[in-house]
Amino acid sequence: MQALLVIDMQEFVAQRIEGGMTFYPTNSMANMLSVIAAFRAAGKPVLHVRHETLEPGSPMHRQAVPFSPVSGFEEREGEPVFIKTTSSAFSSTDLYAWLQEAQINEVTVIGAVAGFCVNSTIRSGTDLGLVMTVVRDAVLSFPLEGENLGAKAIYDVTLGLLEAGFARGVNAAELLG
Repeated sequence: MQALLVIDMQEFVAQRIEGGMTFYPTNSMANMLSVIAAFRAAGKPVLHVRHETLEPGSPMHRQAVPFSPVSGFEEREGEPVFIKTTSSAFSSTDLYAWLQEAQINEVTVIGAVAGFCVNSTIRSGTDLGLVMTVVRDAVLSFPLEGENLGAKAIYDVTLGLLEAGFARGVNAAELLG
């Protein structure tokens, strides 16, 4: 059985974009919403992961605005939300136990940020024996500030490495058929 994992689509992402930060691919957020809608229409599980920093006053603390889901990415009734405090959605949550209980062994991944939490979650999922798929144009990459690494360069390297042995890569149009 297959599930969709939506990683870290929280206000911190929207705030960066609204603040003028470049991101790649530019159609990724629209594609994410289309993929979510397709999984829901097919009756397949949609799982949400949110990143939290435990220190009060941190921008990613549960009480802070950047922690909230981006408009349109809120969970619906019956869709589980896993709150993580690490890069991988598997290492600080009960996500893997939930997948085992639901007898899900295929996970399709969308969300943010490609070079960080998407990357580590996919690698961890593969290490756990799950069949991982990344929707290429439904994951989002930002540049590394001060490192002269643009969003597209990070995206290209990250997706290239993931598809070299950790995940099958598909485009949203292929997935949506």
